[in-house]
Amino acid sequence: MRPDRPPAAAPRRGPGYCFDEAAWGHGYATDTAHAVLRWAFDTLDLDRVQSGTDTRDLASARVLEKLGFVREGTLREECVVAGEVSDTWVFGLLGREWRPAAGPLAAG
Repeated sequence: MRPDRPPAAAPRRGPGYCFDEAAWGHGYATDTAHAVLRWAFDTLDLDRVQSGTDTRDLASARVLEKLGFVREGTLREECVVAGEVSDTWVFGLLGREWRPAAGPLAAG
């Protein structure tokens, strides 16, 4: 958070994605989310991006962690997925953490 942007004024957004099962495991989610984050931090100048995933979706959690997101908490019984009540993990990434976390994808 920057002193010139109080919490109520600081813009926050979160990426989301959904791929066909045939596309799983090819890095599309990581590459797409990386491009969105680069735009969010470098173009929109956001201070923070937040995302969430069903606690049973370990692949999506790995994508977020690979991009530098930190798991910040669990929202219990927060959503319904395929007719089942499910928990959601909340992840956050700060702008000041973005460059170190971007790694080899940063050049792309």
